[in-house]
Amino acid sequence: MNCINCGRELPPDTPECPYCAKKDAQNDENQKERRKIYITLLFCTLALALIAAAVFIINPMDSFKREMNNAENSYAIAALCEESPKEAGNERYQLILLNAAETIKADYDNLNCGYSQTSAALRQLYAADNQIVRDKVLEVWADVERERFFQLLNHKRTENGLNELVWDENTAAAAESVADEYEAAGMDYQNNMERLIKNLIPDTQEVTVSSMFSAVNAQDALVKYESRSDSTKKTDLICGRGISIAGVDAVYDPDTGTWSFFVLAQP
Repeated sequence: MNCINCGRELPPDTPECPYCAKKDAQNDENQKERRKIYITLLFCTLALALIAAAVFIINPMDSFKREMNNAENSYAIAALCEESPKEAGNERYQLILLNAAETIKADYDNLNCGYSQTSAALRQLYAADNQIVRDKVLEVWADVERERFFQLLNHKRTENGLNELVWDENTAAAAESVADEYEAAGMDYQNNMERLIKNLIPDTQEVTVSSMFSAVNAQDALVKYESRSDSTKKTDLICGRGISIAGVDAVYDPDTGTWSFFVLAQP
């Protein structure tokens, strides 16, 4: 009797063809080997994909680190903050950014850098995704803006043939208190304004308060002040002969990207 599959003669009393059974076993073994190869290839592909993903994620950080290390000055560092705010917000760069803010302010104070470049650099530095850095930058930036506004006021007064205003620390501290109250209470700050001023300047009747809101910068705040109609000639910051000392503070609104200025003036 012959096998119906392979046609070979079967031994007597054999339930299945030994030749076909051997071939089937060999085929099963081959399938197992192929399966192992497929699984190995799959794992290799996954591993390569993970490596590629890791390189994609880590490499930008390494690239930013190189750029930060190669930055020539604080202004280059500030530009990097605007380009890559997330990477710049890493704690490893925190001290570098804090020092950059101080250096930019020192350059402005020493007349090594103009107002426009200084404010632009501080705006870039503020973009870093790090709250400690942002708080420091705002502190420095507010100093620059209020100093600039005071300079612009005196420049206008000089053009009008008037004496320049004198910066007074107590008056400036009172302006800061009013600005802080505005940050805390919004437009309701006026409810406590007189009390805040009196803590530092006892004779509050002699104090003139001027506020400019939603100004892009100090120059814009001056334009807004000049367009006001509620100041008398005697106490006007630009034309008034009845004032001689002043203090200024500025508050930044990150939601609108604008400043509010608070100016206190006295005879």
